[in-house]
Amino acid sequence: MCTDISAATTTIRGVPRRRHLSNDACITTLLLTRSKDGDHCQSSTAVDCTELAHLHFVGVCWMSNCGRLTAVDCTGLTQLSSVGSRWLCHCVSLTALDFTGLTQLRTVGSLWLSGCSSLVHLDCTGLSQLTEVGSSWLQGCSSLTSLNCAGLTQLQSVGAYWLSDCMRLTGLDISTGLTQLGTVGSCWLSSCLSLAALDCTGLAQLTEVGAYWLSGCASMTVFDSKGLARLSSVGPHWLAHCAQLTKLDATGLTELRTVGPHWLSGCVKLSTLLIDCAELTQSDACCRLPARLSHQPLMGPDR
Repeated sequence: MCTDISAATTTIRGVPRRRHLSNDACITTLLLTRSKDGDHCQSSTAVDCTELAHLHFVGVCWMSNCGRLTAVDCTGLTQLSSVGSRWLCHCVSLTALDFTGLTQLRTVGSLWLSGCSSLVHLDCTGLSQLTEVGSSWLQGCSSLTSLNCAGLTQLQSVGAYWLSDCMRLTGLDISTGLTQLGTVGSCWLSSCLSLAALDCTGLAQLTEVGAYWLSGCASMTVFDSKGLARLSSVGPHWLAHCAQLTKLDATGLTELRTVGPHWLSGCVKLSTLLIDCAELTQSDACCRLPARLSHQPLMGPDR
């Protein structure tokens, strides 16, 4: 983004828009954009976007690497429909984010809010038109404990590494919001060490998930597949190395056709697997998985 404050003109990825920069809040917002020489704003602590009501599109690195930024108010961004990659990436002090104004936002690129290590809670209720997000959304948010997905009713696709390495994540409400989500890339919710359970009842349209979904979730004890009635394909290492997992209810996976290798490998405490309404112990599940699954036979814990 190129900014010419003296001429009160901004050009965003080649689309000019003339505005009167009436206050410091708007000027600060414009300066919180990565310039061509790679410099980053390190001084501002809060951003008010109320002066950007006519903004439709923003390119890459908007407000990325703003080390002291603690709060962003998006209530004025009522016309914003698309943002490129690295939006609010590595804002290590960010704790407050209001999505209320983003009623027209439809697509966001990769690395959105990744590495925001001070972010504790995120409420997505304002993102009612969001349909697609790139890879590494909220990856490595090491302080994040809860995420409310209730507003993500139009979200259809998310790239790889969504919510991976969120080591303190314990609460994830996906029971009502993600009703249109169809595909998710690899490493979704991988290495979330504090996540003990996941309610999948709201994932009625989910058909495909990449590798390493929920792998390395060391605190997960039970996984209930109810709600995953359309899931047909999952990549390798699904639920691998979930050391506390004792029971897997897979009776809801009525359309599952393909699972990659190393499903449930390293789950040393897994004792019960429910498939097609039959309760199977781990030992005989190895040879009694439904024939329609085109993957290697379920392997027991690594020994």
